[in-house]
Amino acid sequence: MYMNTKKLTKAAAVASIYVAMTMLLPMLGYGPIQFRISEILTLLAFYNPIYVPAITVGVAISNLASPLGMIDVIFGSLHSLISLWCMSRTKNIWHASLYPALFSFIIGAEIVLFSPEPLSFIAVSLQIMTSELIIVTLIGVPVFKILERHPIFRDIVLNPDYH
Repeated sequence: MYMNTKKLTKAAAVASIYVAMTMLLPMLGYGPIQFRISEILTLLAFYNPIYVPAITVGVAISNLASPLGMIDVIFGSLHSLISLWCMSRTKNIWHASLYPALFSFIIGAEIVLFSPEPLSFIAVSLQIMTSELIIVTLIGVPVFKILERHPIFRDIVLNPDYH
């Protein structure tokens, strides 16, 4: 996928914002109980596919600080890439918002397989799923529906050629 300088800059800014939002509350961003506020940004992929690699990179960088390290970089990035790719190909924002929750079992499996503590796959996956539903669907979609009405948002986020 060819990306010009403007698109690359926009993607880098989004990746950086994702990392900054995750690092603001690191105690909520990792482990079997997560509430990663930065996940609201995944909805950007619904509006423009240039945000798929941007947010995937943001997740990978954020997960370098995870207690599981490179394992979390791999599994978290995989979860994000699959979710974001599906979101970018969905026509309805409410449906798109469900993909991060739907693929939460990837994170659940990672945590259960690599945690030093014995954990329940179902319990961890349901917790991650609930977190994604709250952040992306219940909070994110209404926020983005409001933002859609603003010309600055439309120009910067929806217009791939914005200067």
